[in-house]
Amino acid sequence: MRVKGDRVRIVCLCAVFLCLLGCPARAAAQGAPYTSLTIDKDGYPVRTVDGYIPGGVWDKIGEEQLRKPSDLFISPENEMYIADTGNKRILVCSLEGEYLREITQGLEEPAGVFVTEEGLVYVADTKARKILVFDRAGALIKEFGTPVSPLFGKSAQYAPTKLVVNRSGTIYALSEGNAEGILTISDYGDFYGYFGANETYMSLANRIRRALFTEEQRKSMQKSVPPSACNIDMDDTGLIYTVTQGAEGDGLKKFNMAGNNMFGRIPVDTLVTDVAVGSIDNIFAVSKQGYIYEYTRDGELLFHFGGTDDGNNRMGLFITAQAIEADALNRLYVLDSGRGDITVFKPTEYADTVHQALALYQEGLYTESREPWESVLKRNGLFDYAYRGIAQAQYKLEDYGGAMEAARLGGAVDTYSSAFWQIRNRWLREHIVAVFWILIGLVCLAKVWRTWGDRIPGIRRVRAGLRYLSRTRGIRELGFLRYVIRNPADAFYGIKHEGKVSAATATVVYLLFFLLFVAGKYGSGFLFKTVPDGQYDIGGDMVRTLGVMALFVICSHMICSIRDGEATLKQNYCAFIYCFMPYLFLKPAALALSHVLTYNESFLIGMLNFIMVAGTGILIYFCVKEIQCYTYRETFISIFLTLFTMLIVAAAGFILFALMRQVGDFVIGIYKEVYYRGR
Repeated sequence: MRVKGDRVRIVCLCAVFLCLLGCPARAAAQGAPYTSLTIDKDGYPVRTVDGYIPGGVWDKIGEEQLRKPSDLFISPENEMYIADTGNKRILVCSLEGEYLREITQGLEEPAGVFVTEEGLVYVADTKARKILVFDRAGALIKEFGTPVSPLFGKSAQYAPTKLVVNRSGTIYALSEGNAEGILTISDYGDFYGYFGANETYMSLANRIRRALFTEEQRKSMQKSVPPSACNIDMDDTGLIYTVTQGAEGDGLKKFNMAGNNMFGRIPVDTLVTDVAVGSIDNIFAVSKQGYIYEYTRDGELLFHFGGTDDGNNRMGLFITAQAIEADALNRLYVLDSGRGDITVFKPTEYADTVHQALALYQEGLYTESREPWESVLKRNGLFDYAYRGIAQAQYKLEDYGGAMEAARLGGAVDTYSSAFWQIRNRWLREHIVAVFWILIGLVCLAKVWRTWGDRIPGIRRVRAGLRYLSRTRGIRELGFLRYVIRNPADAFYGIKHEGKVSAATATVVYLLFFLLFVAGKYGSGFLFKTVPDGQYDIGGDMVRTLGVMALFVICSHMICSIRDGEATLKQNYCAFIYCFMPYLFLKPAALALSHVLTYNESFLIGMLNFIMVAGTGILIYFCVKEIQCYTYRETFISIFLTLFTMLIVAAAGFILFALMRQVGDFVIGIYKEVYYRGR
């Protein structure tokens, strides 16, 4: 009896094992085999809580095996259409992977599929060079061959690969080998023209060659052809999305009806293969290596996960990820053409909370989105996008101080500027009378100082002390900065021939310039600060300021010595820093204004910066001209040669540094080899 019972158990185990083998989807993994990332407010990738986990893999659709599939699409009826290219068919299944039906009539190499709300199935067949339209039952209704139109061009390629269709029946298709853009075809087959073409990318080397080559040489060069988009999608409002491989920072685009790209530079893989739009206008993209990106409708990265399979066949990693789709529940379906399977990703509770908050935030319900954003931050305090949502909620609640704090943490400069304007406006309303009386008091004190200062004993002693201090050599030489702007030629003549400035005072001015540079870089107001909070690079700042200045002085002295210049190195050193008088006088004002101006008033600081740069450049020109006794033409040539020499010296320095580093690594490697072999 015992042997019989063992046999029964063995038979039951085998039956269970066979059932598991026949199931089209494998069980979900306990944990994700990848690291999920997001982007912080400063543009750096940071780790985040997993937003999606693999929920299963469809090795087969029913009993059907996929062969080199290239596209998939989820219809409004929640049916999945798969372009099973290798089997020359469109396979239709449920969102659970159950086989429903297939379309084969007239198909040779189906590469793209799209289904309208009416149930019409549009298929882009690359080999047949046609777009075929089927009804819900799979019967062929019509087909569109090569467009016959002067707009299309006689030599243009027509081999449709991917397509979308808007509600009026207009087809937007991509064609293999056609770099003119997206083909626009009416529901009657008329060709309307091209739409959303990519720009031509030309390397710096080719730009230089085209500038220097003759006309015949330019004709012999290979023509620069813009890259073609590799996939396309459309949202419910009719906006079109494309992805392009090899486009640095420009691989994902969102086009409006005018054909203008609504996105700026967006972080996306250079081998991106597909794009899909989710239920809340969130955008998904997948790369050939299997990396998946999720963005908001404005192009802000939310999640970045996935990766390439290392041979262990781990769920959630891919060999050749080809297409991606998202259903109404934000479940993702990623098609791997290399393995011929589909991986299903399920959003985690954390991702659901992000999507809930994002949906409210994008609809303008900022106050309602505050609670889910706070829930997101409890799980991940580094999710900077949540702070932006909270900042908007705080602003709507008129908690402007809280809005500024949250906006600063989230990098939301517009919200911070608006909240700061409200706080500043409130403060001015409350203190405008006091400010008015303080200004009147200061004017009266200045009048007393100038008119009766010598008659009042206390003020007389202070003024006498200041006059004595102004006659000291160091203060007098520092005060010479004011004379530079009034008469640059005489000022530099005095520095050269009359010794108006000593090397010690010039060194103090160099240090003062460096301190102002550091204060402006790290101490500016949040809206005008160019570096992230808490990040300092004083050593690098010293090289970029004092190092570059020293290099200019040395290279200028070398060039001017060769070109019969009359100034000594000391005179060059002393005169050069006095050229930065506009910066030394205006930078404190710009620094102070950065703490009281809003983003809409930034033109004032921009104007000050322009005056600083332009004024310094003009003074450098007069400095070289006067102390070297050059003509206008000789001055321009000397400055150009100085800048060119600086470039050569910097390049040589980088090469020398790289060689020294390699030698150091080589020596360290030999030492380690000897040390470990000796042991």
